[in-house]
Amino acid sequence: MGQTTKYIATPTKAYEDAKATKEVGFFTRGAHLSNLIKVNKTLLKAEVDYSTPLYIIDVQNVKNNLNSADEVEESPAPVIDADDYYGSPHLFTTVAGLKMREYPNSTSNVITVLLNGTAVPIDYYPYDSEAWVAVTYNDLKGYIPVKYTGKRPIMNQLITAYKKATTVEDQKKYAERILELGWNGTDQEAIQGLTTYVDYAQKNNLTEILSLTKLQIDVLKAVPIDQFDKIAKMKNKKLFGFTLNSEVEPRNGFSLATLEKNLGKVKDSYANLDDCGLGDYESNVIFYTAECIGHDVARTYMLRKLDIINGAGFKINNTIVSDQTTEKEFLQIGKGYITSILNNQYAYMIAVGDDAYKFTFVNGKLSHVELIYFC
Repeated sequence: MGQTTKYIATPTKAYEDAKATKEVGFFTRGAHLSNLIKVNKTLLKAEVDYSTPLYIIDVQNVKNNLNSADEVEESPAPVIDADDYYGSPHLFTTVAGLKMREYPNSTSNVITVLLNGTAVPIDYYPYDSEAWVAVTYNDLKGYIPVKYTGKRPIMNQLITAYKKATTVEDQKKYAERILELGWNGTDQEAIQGLTTYVDYAQKNNLTEILSLTKLQIDVLKAVPIDQFDKIAKMKNKKLFGFTLNSEVEPRNGFSLATLEKNLGKVKDSYANLDDCGLGDYESNVIFYTAECIGHDVARTYMLRKLDIINGAGFKINNTIVSDQTTEKEFLQIGKGYITSILNNQYAYMIAVGDDAYKFTFVNGKLSHVELIYFC
C-alpha cells in the first residue's frame, strides 16, 4: 500500500502485535494513514511516527476516502467526536500552560503553549497514561502528554477546587486553570476567570498582575456591540488610524514619498490573488518594518502591518499609542473600543465592521499593529 494515504472510516482498534492479543489504543474517524503495509487479507501494519508499529485487524474500516454513507460508531471515551467546540474527533487540554513539543518527549523544542480547555484534534488515542499523543493546533503539529487531556474542564468545579485550596501552590494551580479556561470561552467566562485571578493576586500581593487583571475585566465589561459608525466618524476627523511621526494616515493612504521617508525604500511588491484584502489594481508593498496595500493606478498606499518603532504609532481618539505605551496604558486608552482580548498572544483586537486591528505587545510594550481582513 506504500505511501498512498488511507483513511479510517470509524473508530478502529490498534494492537501492538500482529496476533492482535493486546489492544493499545484506537484510530479516530478521519485519521490519515500514509504508511500502511498489507500483511494479509485480515491484517494491516501501520507505521506511526516515533512509535512502534501498530496493527489493524478491522481492515474494512480503512478506506481510500470518506463519505457520508460510512457506518460510523461513537469514539470510546474520553475522545469527543464533535461538539460546540470542534467538529471532528478531539480532546481538551486539562492543565494550564501545556507545552506542545516537536517530538514526544519532555526535552524537545516547544512549538507553542496551549491554554487550559484548548480543543486539540487527534488521529490516534493511546491507552498508556504515560504516552504522548500527536495533536494539531492552529495548523501546527506536535505532541502533548495524553495524561493532560480529556473532557473539557468545568469552570464551576475548578472554582470550587480553588476555594478549597489550602496552599499557595494549589491556589496558583487552580487560579491559572480557571483564568485560561476563561480565555478559551466567552467574554463572560473570561470575566469569571479574571475575577478569580484578581482574588488570587490580592491574597498573594501580586500588585502588577492585580492592576492589569482588573483593567482587563473593565475592558471586557465595556466591549462595544457595534462601533462601525463611531470609528468611521473618528477616521473622518483623523482621530483613528496608523500614524507616522504623529501624522495620521490619510483616508486614501500615504504617498510613496512619505512612506520612504519614514520607512525606507520598498523591499518587495507582489499581488497575491488569494488575498481578500486586495482589490482591483492593488498589490502588497513590503517595507522592512511595514506592509502596505498599494493601488497601482492611484499610486496610494494604505498601511496594513506596522512595527511600532522609529516614530510609528496608532491614534485612538486623541491619543497616539507608541512603542512606549504599556499594556495597562493601552487598556485605559482602548476601553470602550477594544472588542476582544487574545491573551495567549498578548494582543487586543479592535473590530471595525468586517475587519479588525490587532495590537500586539512584547515585554509589556506595544510592538506591532496589523489590520486583519476577514474573508
